[in-house]
Amino acid sequence: MSTWRAVAKVGDVRSGDVIAIKLEELELVLGLDGDRYFATQRHCVHRGGDLADGIVSRGCVVCPHHGWRFSTLTGRAPESDDHRLKTYAVRVVGDQIEIDPQPQEQSKE
Repeated sequence: MSTWRAVAKVGDVRSGDVIAIKLEELELVLGLDGDRYFATQRHCVHRGGDLADGIVSRGCVVCPHHGWRFSTLTGRAPESDDHRLKTYAVRVVGDQIEIDPQPQEQSKE
C-alpha cells in the first residue's frame, strides 16, 4: 500500500519559493529548487522560524528570522551539524506533486 499523498499541483510553487502545506498532522513546506521539488518540516530547528516565509537560495531553504540555511537535500545546516530539518521524499505524478509522510533517513553528510 502506497503512503504517497498528493499535496499540490505542478505550478503551485515557483522556483526559489516555498509554500506551507499540511499533510495529515505534519506541518511542512514544499519548495522548488531549480527544477527539483523538496519538502521539509515547516519550522526552523534553530529558533522556530516559519520556513514558509523563507526563500530558496543555492540549494538551501533560508529561515526568514535569523538567516539560517538548511540543505534542500539533507536538511543539514552548514553552520551546525547538530541542527537538521526533517526531510520528506517528493515525486511528481502527472500534474500532481506527492509527498511520502515518513521522514527520510538522516545521513551524516
